[in-house]
Amino acid sequence: MLGNGPVIYGLDPLEPLPNISFGEIIYQTLKDKPKNQPILINGHSGKKITYSELLEKSCLLADALISYGYGPNTVMAISSKNSLEYYYPLIAAIFIGAVAAPLNNDYTNIELNHVLNIFKPRVIFCSKDLVQKFMKQKSEKEFIEKIIVIDTEESVFEGESLKHFIAGNVNGSMKLTVYRPVDIKAHPAFLMCSSGTTGLPKAVMLTHQNLNTLFMQFKDSRILGHDVISLCLPPFFHVYGLGSTLIGMLVSGPIVFLHHFEGNSFLKSIEEYKVNRLFLVPPLVVYLTKCPFLKNFDLSSITEVICGAAPLKESTERDIKEKLNLKVVRQVYGLTETSYAVMYSDKDGKKWKPGSSGRVGPYIQFAVRNPDTGKFLGPNESGEICIKGDMVMKGYYDNLEATENAFTDNGWLRTGDIGYYDEEEYFYITDRIKELIKYKGFQVAPAELEALLLTHEDIIDTGVIGVPDERAGELPFAFVVKKQNSLLCAKEVQSFVENNLSHQKWLRGGVIFVDSIPKTASGKILRKELRILFQKL
Repeated sequence: MLGNGPVIYGLDPLEPLPNISFGEIIYQTLKDKPKNQPILINGHSGKKITYSELLEKSCLLADALISYGYGPNTVMAISSKNSLEYYYPLIAAIFIGAVAAPLNNDYTNIELNHVLNIFKPRVIFCSKDLVQKFMKQKSEKEFIEKIIVIDTEESVFEGESLKHFIAGNVNGSMKLTVYRPVDIKAHPAFLMCSSGTTGLPKAVMLTHQNLNTLFMQFKDSRILGHDVISLCLPPFFHVYGLGSTLIGMLVSGPIVFLHHFEGNSFLKSIEEYKVNRLFLVPPLVVYLTKCPFLKNFDLSSITEVICGAAPLKESTERDIKEKLNLKVVRQVYGLTETSYAVMYSDKDGKKWKPGSSGRVGPYIQFAVRNPDTGKFLGPNESGEICIKGDMVMKGYYDNLEATENAFTDNGWLRTGDIGYYDEEEYFYITDRIKELIKYKGFQVAPAELEALLLTHEDIIDTGVIGVPDERAGELPFAFVVKKQNSLLCAKEVQSFVENNLSHQKWLRGGVIFVDSIPKTASGKILRKELRILFQKL
């Protein structure tokens, strides 16, 4: 319904929000599930864990962490590709009131150094392939006390195995039945990395209240169906992958996951496990529409495709519905700063509005704001999307300035996205105030790439933009001004980025050398002019 003035309120909640910790919600939910039912399935190997295994191992680890001296406010980083063991430390941290900080397992040492100096984790849980990388960081940072390896029973270098840590700190019996009390509205459950236009990632604080609200949203049958088998491809360190998997397996049913995309494994997993729901990003939807061997697999179990992280073209939406014989393909809209999706297209598909991200979910308010005047706008008037509600972050960890800049004076989160809503309150995202590049659902900050490129001895100036790509959404592309008489070539520039930043930030769009970078009088890069220049190439 329309609010008091041009504020759009979400669906009326079916239930009030629970006034308990998110850890207690997880515990009670897992405890009430069928003990031997698989909850998490590795689509590559076929290995799986049950509800009871997840609960018992998480509780034992929580007890071990308490015994070792960790507790409320302890920051615990987690870094691994998607795995069966990923959620043991994450849930254990929530149980004891600690703060879980999922980290991109592809981060380079430069990126790790930045985020670790923000989070200051006392303990890091990681996969065995990352131990040496984190040991290097531990040797340089006094606040890192322990490295625990989650995917092997043997210690690796100086990293202690999860099994050994638990055995050395508990007597083998599960004791956890109560939770460290936390202020659910103020206490962070997760610190999530989110790129901004100013460069390296910031740490988004998501509270127990934020996660409780997401849990209640998933429980709402108007939003998502229950008793389904889902397949999740987004990485667990990303809010889309984390929410889809953690909340999905608590509410909807078993989750099949992949730790990397490979077409045959992807399609085989859908067929073998009779997957009903796919959590995808646009490039993977495009893949399904163009895959030449799709007919070799039985995909008839699929009833729902949910697509997030970037807009989906109308033509792609039509194609995938035809290919998979679907009534609806659901687009969702959300941010790390809103805990997950806060807007969904209709579940039943009765009202299909091409290009729309849907309507506002429960516990949330939206408004469209003129970014120049601050005035809230009415239907079909384009402006910045602003959000309020119980899924909006507390702020950026240890960054008061960034937090203040993210909100209006009266507490609305400024998303940086431009859009509008129609007379029926369906929203359309059309542009971005932010300059982020969206590569396969990942946010890439041009400023971070530019800062790195300027450290190259042969580069005088640079400007980075995202260029369109059907499969990836956008590809980072660099305009470079090199030193006079320099023999620097485009391939060397690309290799320089590849050696220093994680894969989603690589200059896959290309590099071109120019005489100068267009800028305002104050020195700000005119990316609009760079985009025009790119179109002329």
